[in-house]
Amino acid sequence: MQNTPSPIKTGLALGSGAARGLAHIGVLKALEEADVHFDLIAGTSMGAFIGALYAADVPIRRIEETARKIDWKSLARLLDPVLPTSGLIDGKKLMAFMAELLPVRTFEELTIPLAVTTTDIETGEALIIKQGDLLKALRAGLAFPGIFSPARFGNRFLVDGGLCHPVPTDVVRNLGAERVIGVCAIPEVAKQTPEAFLPFDQTSPQGTRPWRERFTASGIEQLMRRVLKQNDQASTLSEESDRRAPGIFRVCAQSVAIMENEINQLRLERNSRDLIIRPSLNDITLLEFHRAEEIIAAGEASTRAAMPDIHKLLNSD
Repeated sequence: MQNTPSPIKTGLALGSGAARGLAHIGVLKALEEADVHFDLIAGTSMGAFIGALYAADVPIRRIEETARKIDWKSLARLLDPVLPTSGLIDGKKLMAFMAELLPVRTFEELTIPLAVTTTDIETGEALIIKQGDLLKALRAGLAFPGIFSPARFGNRFLVDGGLCHPVPTDVVRNLGAERVIGVCAIPEVAKQTPEAFLPFDQTSPQGTRPWRERFTASGIEQLMRRVLKQNDQASTLSEESDRRAPGIFRVCAQSVAIMENEINQLRLERNSRDLIIRPSLNDITLLEFHRAEEIIAAGEASTRAAMPDIHKLLNSD
């Protein structure tokens, strides 16, 4: 990949979204095919990781191939459970995985300047990292609250930047971008039917759905119990009905999704931005990495549809 600087500085803001964030790969692929270049990248959560790979000159084809190979088994191997204190997963295996893919270790080695968004979990302050240890910054930026332990930076404890910057358009603009293309992989939170919160053996008459079909946002609790070797006693019965209350992991994931939607809506309305690409991902849930092919395709399709507006944006005075 060669990135030719344009006379007008163009920034790319890649947002959060967990598995949905794989849509960024399709966006980058379509932009490359259309010979659209940019000078700066800001990334949140999954957007930060994919942005870092691209900024480090990892070919988009290799990024796509890696994403397509991820299934529930390979993802489970990246989880290193710890005794629950500030998180359930330590994150060392995730860092090792990122280190294998990234050919550089510092921000200064990147071909395209990158900013990674994080959040100080104690103060609520947004902290933007753009120099020094790249892996450490990405580990902090990917620390989903309550699931991954916060990353320590000096006296700070940092987590996912999506709490403050779901789509970091203002961050890349503050880096010096005059034109900003933002990518939002967060669909609106759909209203859930009661059945969506039932255990798998109640949502499926046969109770025999294969694991890769169970690997959805509503299956976070079951996945984590499997990894942590916990039993199925975490959910409790409501006094008013025989329907089980959503488990802790479902509650955590849905809470963050609702919050990010609200923050995202407010920021996109308030911030000065030029163009937002929003792939159609309404039926994709938090951990459906095994659906990488269709997620990436959604990113490609939305970017191609926006291409006339992109060219108009980049060629305007």
